[in-house]
Amino acid sequence: MVAATTPGAAHWRSDDLATEPGFHSWQHHYVSATDLRDPALDRLLLCVADDMTDGVILTEPACAWAVHPYDGGVDVFAESIEVRDELAGAYGAWLPSTLQGT
Repeated sequence: MVAATTPGAAHWRSDDLATEPGFHSWQHHYVSATDLRDPALDRLLLCVADDMTDGVILTEPACAWAVHPYDGGVDVFAESIEVRDELAGAYGAWLPSTLQGT
């Protein structure tokens, strides 16, 4: 799915996550440079939202933050507690009402 939505993505590595001999469970990792205006990013996020792919992680070159979208929401990993609190204040309405959402 990644190759179809983001044709500029390069295959980085593949890992076999199998826990039993004779059975394989491959996970393929791709990397791509893009920006927020790239239509490929929209296509990729739509595939995530429609549960057509998973394991997507977005970050910037220094990896100071990471965003992990999935079919039910998104996890944001901020570079500091202060940035996390700023995001929570600015987008508090987006947080789930459960304790885990804070």
